[in-house]
Amino acid sequence: MAKTSKIEENEENTKSFEDLIHEVHELGICGQCAGCVSFCSADQIGAIQMTKDGPPTYINKDNCLHCGICYLICPQTKALDPDLHEKYKYKPPIGNWRFISSAQATDHEIRAVATDGGVVTALLLYLLENNLIDGAIVTRHIDPFTREAFLATTKEDLIAAAGSKFDSQASTEHLGKYTTFVPVTSSLKRFIDADRINLAVVGVPCQINSIRKMQELKIVPSHVVKYVFGLFCYENFIFTEEKRKEMEKKFNFSFKDVIKMNIKDDVIFYLQNTEPLHIPFAEFEEFVRPACTACNDFSNVYSDISFGGLGSKDRFTTAIIRTPLGGEIYNKALAKGYIVEFREDNTPVMRSKMIAKVIGFAKEKIKRSEKTFAKLKRNE
Repeated sequence: MAKTSKIEENEENTKSFEDLIHEVHELGICGQCAGCVSFCSADQIGAIQMTKDGPPTYINKDNCLHCGICYLICPQTKALDPDLHEKYKYKPPIGNWRFISSAQATDHEIRAVATDGGVVTALLLYLLENNLIDGAIVTRHIDPFTREAFLATTKEDLIAAAGSKFDSQASTEHLGKYTTFVPVTSSLKRFIDADRINLAVVGVPCQINSIRKMQELKIVPSHVVKYVFGLFCYENFIFTEEKRKEMEKKFNFSFKDVIKMNIKDDVIFYLQNTEPLHIPFAEFEEFVRPACTACNDFSNVYSDISFGGLGSKDRFTTAIIRTPLGGEIYNKALAKGYIVEFREDNTPVMRSKMIAKVIGFAKEKIKRSEKTFAKLKRNE
């Protein structure tokens, strides 16, 4: 009987990209966060790559190291969840948190372009101007309906990335590919050989999940991420040009009139010369990215601070401070005047209402995720 080699033993006992294909891709729940491609050591020798409109794929299967990194860091796999839960003191349904607040940026330029209160941008500006980071990985519009991740190193960069403003006069080259999801994680790959760079990252739960798993495994380039800002995320949307036309017909509006988009208690389109259009999530289901229905994290449980509009009045940001580092950032930015809180918006009663809303949405997302996996199990 032939003796089993060390490589064969490793391939037999370690989850690999093949398992990721079977357990995630084939079920249609890959979020295309690009974590596996960006961080996988095999990617340096051309094993896997992102595809244009679907999950990652092998580019050269023979080059795969079968190290299991891609499998472990995927947001849809659960092998590292116990480690992260312990490290970040997770408590369902919204994770560990120190305090919650409603705040607003004091900078008029930031507030003018912000979707809510501009607090994320203001805190990043505090970190930049006080030399605590070399840059922040954020997203910006490249046309009316498409965003891309980039490294912001100045106030002007941050302002360009703020908010969700639509410019109907810009190029429409990517209209057929519109997605509200941007693979922020893939931007970190450029820092794989960096040693003395400190970055902040702003991302949705699946992206932050992948980064935290990489940090848990101490795999570069996650070492350059010093501050993690998470966004509330109930769902992201993706649709072809045909689907976009269906949306305009269904809700009786034109994307040409859209100024900006926001998500609070529902999906909100701010339109030119008319009242905002509010669309309940239930009516938006046909336009939701399938992977989002499998995600069970609404409030970004592994971030230093989570942000969103839910629970705050218009033009204000709800911030959930989770870690000691997050508390330090928030309090110092507040003391230095980068952000401001108003007493009437931060009474014990108001803060209780804010956290109750977040908990409510978190429970709904968990319930939706459970339904998705139950359906997938029935279809196996």
